[in-house]
Amino acid sequence: MFSARLKPHGGIRPYSHKSLTRDIAIRPLVMPRQLIIPLRQHTGPAAVPLVALGDSVTAGQRIAEARERMSAPVHTALAGVVTRIVEGEQGAVTVNVSADQPAAPRLLAAAGLDEAQAMLSLIEQAGIVGMGGAMFPAADKIRMSLRYPIETLIVNGGECEPYLTTDDRLMREQAEFIIGGIRYLQAITHARQVYIGIEDNKTEAIARLDALCRQEEHIEVVILPSLYPIGSAKQMIEAVTGRQIPQNRRSTEMGVLVQNVGTCIAIFHAIRFGKPVTHRVITVSGRAIEQPANLLVPIGTTIKDIIGQCGGLKSQPARMVLGGPMMGRAVESLDTPITKGTSGLLLLNGDELPQTRPSACLRCGRCLDACPMSLAPQAMFAELKNDGFAKARQQGLDACLLCGSCAYVCPAALPLTQFFDWGQQQLRLIKRQEDKLERTRHNSAKRQERLAREAADKAAAQAAKPARRARRAAPPSEETPC
Repeated sequence: MFSARLKPHGGIRPYSHKSLTRDIAIRPLVMPRQLIIPLRQHTGPAAVPLVALGDSVTAGQRIAEARERMSAPVHTALAGVVTRIVEGEQGAVTVNVSADQPAAPRLLAAAGLDEAQAMLSLIEQAGIVGMGGAMFPAADKIRMSLRYPIETLIVNGGECEPYLTTDDRLMREQAEFIIGGIRYLQAITHARQVYIGIEDNKTEAIARLDALCRQEEHIEVVILPSLYPIGSAKQMIEAVTGRQIPQNRRSTEMGVLVQNVGTCIAIFHAIRFGKPVTHRVITVSGRAIEQPANLLVPIGTTIKDIIGQCGGLKSQPARMVLGGPMMGRAVESLDTPITKGTSGLLLLNGDELPQTRPSACLRCGRCLDACPMSLAPQAMFAELKNDGFAKARQQGLDACLLCGSCAYVCPAALPLTQFFDWGQQQLRLIKRQEDKLERTRHNSAKRQERLAREAADKAAAQAAKPARRARRAAPPSEETPC
């Protein structure tokens, strides 16, 4: 065990609010009556349903398959009957849960694979994605990493977002599963050294994992400063190894693979027990909820059902957030379901929300100091206000983590993160339009080449016709046999 080698640049120290749930053990949610299971719980295109209306499904059954890269299959957590199917990127499969819940079937690796490929097959079949919130399919991420020699595996136990204590409780209660998942990842990647990064405010988790790591070779606990957003991959790598990953490079290209502690647990269950991802642990917190909790929730459970099992609401929440308050997603409907990437459900009252009335920029420079990517938020904001997307990109907009550190420290309450999110969306839209235009140009050029070729062939054929007519019309020579 050792402390972080380097304090990453920037970052903030918001009030954690973790005392609301830090000492509350994980408990399973009582079985809900209905699941709304989204078809897109990963970074790629939505999965394609394999079930039809009225079908009976069993717990753990694959109900949608991935047909493109960066997608992952979707399974139902509980047995029941399919009552609604909506396809597409915003689609979902609705299952009315049955009282009878038979044992779930076990995943099996495809035959004829070596050990590493068999483990990757199980990870892929299980539909494992980044459980820290990124939702990048784990099998794709590991396969991409295998293009390079992986020397270091970093297990991310930072959990720097305020309110959230999901990873903290997992490290305290399921540390053996984390170590088991690490061993499987070592077997696949051949990583020589493993570091488990944990913030210094999680003393029980540090002690629990350090005790287990003393029995393991090449696995160490690294104590990180309690700094947001140190849970971000590049900041974690910098703190643990002292190495900075360039903005245009992936960490795997530098020989480093990062996985969340929850992802490690899911990998262990998939390989050891053949279990797909059907449940996840979330933190339910905020001043508007009666009984804050850490819950093991079937994926697809709605906010309404979760609130009902946490004693109801103390007051009408001013905002509902899936995830953490910094990078989470505000929602309005109580029928919004929990997904694989949902780390928390926050029911916040008005006192917990920041000031929302912006004023003119004070040129104080606090956003410069807070940015963990060493960007100039105020300058990017000024460009985006004038639709200067190209200039904002030159200033590093693509590299922005959307972590919200700049907006948090801004005394003028400028909506910096919202602008940067919008700006990145516009850059992606511009890129798609440019790609489409380039494809159109390419296809047009190919068409012109084809038309020119056809015209040349036609001209050559026309030129050859008189010669053929002349040969047919010529009288036979004396030497020509009759």
